[in-house]
Amino acid sequence: MLDLVLSVLGMLVLCFAFCMAGAWLQKRGGRILMVLALALVTTGGAAYMLWIWDRPVLARILPFSNAIVLGNWLPVAAAFFIGVCIQTQTIAFFRRLVLATALGFLSGFSLISPLLGDAPECGMLDHSGRIFEFQTTKQTCSAACAAGLLRLHGIDATEEELATLCLTRSGTHWLGVFRGLKIKTAGTEWDVVVEEVTPKQLTGSENPPGVLALTFKREAAENSVESGFGTEVGHTVVCLGTCRKSKILEVFDPSPDYGFESWNDRILADIQTGILLRLVSRKGAPSPLHGIETNRPSTWNDRRMASR
Repeated sequence: MLDLVLSVLGMLVLCFAFCMAGAWLQKRGGRILMVLALALVTTGGAAYMLWIWDRPVLARILPFSNAIVLGNWLPVAAAFFIGVCIQTQTIAFFRRLVLATALGFLSGFSLISPLLGDAPECGMLDHSGRIFEFQTTKQTCSAACAAGLLRLHGIDATEEELATLCLTRSGTHWLGVFRGLKIKTAGTEWDVVVEEVTPKQLTGSENPPGVLALTFKREAAENSVESGFGTEVGHTVVCLGTCRKSKILEVFDPSPDYGFESWNDRILADIQTGILLRLVSRKGAPSPLHGIETNRPSTWNDRRMASR
């Protein structure tokens, strides 16, 4: 958690600087400069929300384990507006105080929220000789998938450990999965890459294995008997690549009722968005699934694959 604490402290310093800048511009910057600054911050915030917030590009801009904190730029913009509000003389002091306090509270909570709460208590599993295991709680599908992906690449990991590292609470954000994978791959030959994928992209080529975080269309609930998908919450599976013969996506679903599955176009049609987190070799080594017969999922849970 030290990386998160340090990043929060750094962001607080940045927020303070922007607050002071807003207050100074409002008091002494002049009308034209103040309007330009407000337009710049507002436009920048809108662009951030449209093209950077909650998108894989954020992990490329900030390829660090604490990107989940450093990538939250809304408190910085809010701090600027707080500074402007404090020095605005046309609004009564009490109203300015209430507005600045409320904005500061919301921004502060947004900034420290990844540090709050505790990871769910996971069940004990003996995964010796196995790569992929089922989740032991309703909240830890992402942690179970991340642990399986790491074991596939020869890195020892457990669901409980990844639930803590990935900041799992009532669920797990993909930036939390990114954090867990970055910490576990530090000092190894593997690094983490993140990309947004569509169902068409998933079946259009032979994909390397990765943790696939999904959200679903509203229609998914109507087909939940077949797929198990619901629209209220997302779900995470391990993507094991596309079958060479049928172009069907092979996955491991950590939900106890599912496991190894082959997803056809009907099931993939329920997916709205997908974030794929993969491990790539810093030395250019191939994926551990390279050369494996992908239409035989029963062979994928063999510990010997990690040494191929």
